[in-house]
Amino acid sequence: MKNYLKFLNRLPKDLRERLFLVISKIVAADLKGLDIKQLQGSENIFRCRVGKLRIIFRKGVSEYEILDLGFRGDVYKLSTAFYNDPA
Repeated sequence: MKNYLKFLNRLPKDLRERLFLVISKIVAADLKGLDIKQLQGSENIFRCRVGKLRIIFRKGVSEYEILDLGFRGDVYKLSTAFYNDPA
């Protein structure tokens, strides 16, 4: 199980449902209306803001991949090597 799934399970139900809705929009490539910005130093890594939470995701050739989810500040502390494309 990915770490962000454990994080989601610990959140209150209303917030968890809101995040599932946003995640489903990201995975379906329906980004209209979402607060999305590209992360500095990366061409295909983005963040989506949902209140105090951030969803970090990668734009692939044909799909979007959720990389991490967490409170602002904490979610960015991961090594940038984690977010870089495997070579």
